[in-house]
This record gives sequence, structure tokens and C-alpha cells, in this order.
Amino acid sequence: MTLNTQNRIIVVLGSTGYQGKGVVSSLLSDDSRELWNVRAVTRDVNSVSAQRLLNDFQTSDHRLSLTSGDIFDIESLQNAFSGAYGVFAVTSETNSRTIENEDDLKLELESGKNIISAARICRIQHFVLSSLPDMRRATSGRFDKLFHMDHKFVIEQWAKQNLSAVTCLLPGLFFTNLDRPQYCRREANGVVLFCPPIPSTKLVEWVDPVHDMGIFAAEVFALGIAKTKNKNYVVCSPKLRMGEFASTFTRVTGQPAIYSPISMDEWADLASKAVGNGFKEDIRQMMEWISIAPEDKICYGALDPAEDSSWEDLHLRASSFENWLRRSGWRGPPEGKP
Repeated sequence: MTLNTQNRIIVVLGSTGYQGKGVVSSLLSDDSRELWNVRAVTRDVNSVSAQRLLNDFQTSDHRLSLTSGDIFDIESLQNAFSGAYGVFAVTSETNSRTIENEDDLKLELESGKNIISAARICRIQHFVLSSLPDMRRATSGRFDKLFHMDHKFVIEQWAKQNLSAVTCLLPGLFFTNLDRPQYCRREANGVVLFCPPIPSTKLVEWVDPVHDMGIFAAEVFALGIAKTKNKNYVVCSPKLRMGEFASTFTRVTGQPAIYSPISMDEWADLASKAVGNGFKEDIRQMMEWISIAPEDKICYGALDPAEDSSWEDLHLRASSFENWLRRSGWRGPPEGKP
């Protein structure tokens, strides 16, 4: 570990979510190459999730602190960013609100503008952003309602135009999504059913949003601006054939499992049920594209492999499904839960 007497501050947005929690953990871990102070931003510092974060990751020298901040309140973001060296930013299409219509998805753009404005005002030196590729270009405009993906790409462009040093991390599909019934269920006979509406032979990239995003972000901050400024790194697992979910799960857990895709209609209904009908066409188009995306490209079929220098620069690879199963201890949906 490099001892840094100044203990530079990294602000982490979305600190109680999957990605933010992983970044907090990795920045403060014994394996970190810098002795960072981490300022975790949350709407309510007294919430159960915020206090759990503090209890789980506080260091003996108290380098983790909580601060309140709201992505729709620039002043609160400026207070959170004040005096910091770096920011890890993640934006969300839901923002804990119901998506009644497609216009509600534009709130993600508003939050992105606020975060970037606060970072610019506070002269943040290194801005690390969870982003996604340009899907309009990747799909040649065929899929024009991938708002939650396109908006992250737009926010990335704003960040690079307004901030001095930006590094972007592009994650694959989250393994943690398997907790949702449109991805995975347990049948009445106990068999675990993997069911995304994607052909079993299709190769798809995934990611552990906690561990992988955490270690990639920590390494980017450790390497610093000179090495990573204005670069994008793909944080995706080795490509996995969808049907291999069942066989790998059975090999690791000993439980019976099958892969049987549900219809695209059922997928869209289930995926939008929890967040609102305005998300339905967006999430449907995402799966429609993934089902046909070119397999010689990476990151949602959007990039040539040569465009990603994550191994060359960071010497890191994202987790395989088996890695994630063994690390997380995930054993499928609980008994009695579809």
C-alpha cells in the first residue's frame, strides 16, 4: 500500500447500491494501493442501509464517512464534493421513482447534469463514471428506445466536455439481476429455472456489479489521471452461452436447474412491473437487441475487442458466473418463491 499522508478523498455516489458499495469496499480494502478517505453519499445518513455500509466497511483509522446528498439538489452535491480529489458517479433510470411514462426516464439526464455541474464547480480532479456504450450507433438506429443505456452515454459525453479528467467503466448485465423473476425462478418441484428471453446458444457478457466495479474503479483511481484520463474500460465477464447458466449453477451448487426462455412479452411485463410501465419498451428493446447482437463484438455488441484496453492498463478481468456464484454464495430463489 502506498502511504499518502494527505489521504485524498474519493466521493462515492450511489454508495448503498451494488456498484457504489463495491467501490467503497475496494477503495478501503487492505489490497488498495492508496490510503484513500472515502466520503459515501446517501440521501439519508441515518437509514438502515447507510448505517450498515458504515458498520461493514469502516476502517480502524476511520477513513469512511457518510454525507447527505441528493442528485436533484446541486447545492447538496457541492457540499458533498467539496475538497475531494475524485468522484465515482453512477446514475439510474429509476432514481427510486415510478416510471409512469418515457419522459420520466429523462430524470436520469437531469441528475447527470447536476452531478457534472457540481464536479466542475468543485474542481474534481478525477471523475470516474459508470456508463454504457452508444447504442444508437451500435444498433444503427434500429433500437431507438434504449433510453436507460443512451442516457448514460449522453451523460458520459457531457462529463468529457465539461471536466478535466474522466474515466468510464462500462458494465455488462448484472449477475445480481438473477434475483428477479424475469431472470430466474424456482419451480414448485425445486428446480431452478433460468428464463431470460434470449436463445440458449447466445453468447452474453455479465458482471458482478459489486466486486468487479469496485476493483476496476479502485485500480483506475490508483493509476490516476496520467494513465486513465479520458479512457473507457469494459467491465464484462468472459462471454457465457445462456444455456450454461443452468449447467454451471448445477455444477457449483448441486441443485437441478434448466434454461428455458420466457416470451419477450412476458419478459417486458415482468421487468416493467416493479418500476413502471414507462420502462416497458426500453427494457424490451434491450433484450431484443442482446438476442441478435453481433458476437464478434463486446459490450452489448457495441465495441470491437481492440477498443478495450482494460487488461493492458489495469490487468483486471471481470468475474465469470462461476466466480460470482462461489463468491456471493447465491443459491437461487428461496424455496416457495417463484
